[in-house]
Amino acid sequence: MDVIYQPAVNDASLFNTAGTLAEWRDQVAALCVGNSRLLLAVSAAFAGPLLDIAGEEGGGLHFRGSSRVGKTTALRVAASVWGGEAGAGAAGYIRQWRATDNAMEGLALAQSDTLLPLDELGQADARGVGDTAYLLASGQGKARSDRAGGLRTPIRFRVLFLSTGELSLADKIAEAGRRVKAGQEVRLVDIPADAGHGLGLFEDLHKEIFEDPHKTDAGPKAIGPEEFILALRAGTTRAYGTAAPAFLDHLVAEVAADADFADDIRSWMRDLVTGWMRENPGAGGQVGSVARRFALVAVAGELATKAGITGWTPNDATAAAKICFQAWLAERGTTGAREDAQAVAQLRDFLTRHGDSRFHEWKEPPPGDAGQAETTPPPATSERFRTVNRAGWKRRLSDAERNPDAWHYYLTADGMNEALTGLDKRQANKVLIDRGFMLKGSGNKAAGSFSPPGHAKVRLYHVLPTIFDADDSE
Repeated sequence: MDVIYQPAVNDASLFNTAGTLAEWRDQVAALCVGNSRLLLAVSAAFAGPLLDIAGEEGGGLHFRGSSRVGKTTALRVAASVWGGEAGAGAAGYIRQWRATDNAMEGLALAQSDTLLPLDELGQADARGVGDTAYLLASGQGKARSDRAGGLRTPIRFRVLFLSTGELSLADKIAEAGRRVKAGQEVRLVDIPADAGHGLGLFEDLHKEIFEDPHKTDAGPKAIGPEEFILALRAGTTRAYGTAAPAFLDHLVAEVAADADFADDIRSWMRDLVTGWMRENPGAGGQVGSVARRFALVAVAGELATKAGITGWTPNDATAAAKICFQAWLAERGTTGAREDAQAVAQLRDFLTRHGDSRFHEWKEPPPGDAGQAETTPPPATSERFRTVNRAGWKRRLSDAERNPDAWHYYLTADGMNEALTGLDKRQANKVLIDRGFMLKGSGNKAAGSFSPPGHAKVRLYHVLPTIFDADDSE
């Protein structure tokens, strides 16, 4: 007996085409020139097939900003490289953040080595969005057991994903009462959607094109950002899905003709990263990792231009990638490791929140009774029970050089662990000491030995008042 499988819903093909490559070049790619975010988005669309060639991991770029600045339009422009659906145009290629883990794995697998555009991060589950960022960047799905209890082969994919949302990844994770991890932020790079020219996501509205009487069929005249968005939507509805096949043909020909093609791509990327890192002294490994993703995107855009696909001028894609990389770095606030900045910020925030309630005031015994804390008059009942769940002591030092008007804090081990939750404590302590926010204890230990009034000697972390003047970017 023959058995015919008939699924409830047939998956529609994403990789459809409409219009010609020349139409896409004139009505979509041409409008990206002079607009760093649009150039970056389209270049990112070409970068997916280079992940394997360059030996790079997957990862994401996230355009963050308020509504109506053009974020979803940038996503449509990028999606038009690969496909769309009749009626919806390139918007039919876009997927949503609102999906289960299993569904997200399926989306990544279906669009492996291409582009995965994800719209509206705000719709994602705050409790799992960080894990989803790890999932997509790692290129491997969850480990699952089969019916017999054995281990199934995990789903594997390579994907560069482009994301939009009004919130950053850190903001979304904070909705669930959690802190973003540095690795999550590196895997989904947060780029301010507003280009800073008073035009939302755009820098150049190309008014000269729409005011040309010989191009009346190009769409509505671009008087402002809204009209420019309408023009891009019209273009991505008429022409989509033709640029990617042309780019793949070009890559196949290059790989066949040049045995060193992959090495050349990696060398090109390395030169870009070296130059960008040189302009940002002190940049660490996390910045370098993100720089490689921007460099991959830049190289992809330049290759598409060299192949005659985009119609852009050489170096357009590279310049746009650099602008967006610098915008990310400026928003990040530090060229060092994110965990280092987090150590300073978390400890300062902990002291700000709990300085009055969980730190007992360290008062020296009266003159003549030094070391005899038990002779100090007992505090009033209202004072005696004020400090609950003590995290340490706070003390005003009499030494004028140490600013007697500012508090010094002495944290217990438990208090310090709580303040630095989620961080490598050893590395965090080193950062705090090196930056002059905490005094080093004896030997190589971060904590010193102190005798608070009424207590035997105890190891405490001595945090200086300078931490409240700290710049997290230091």
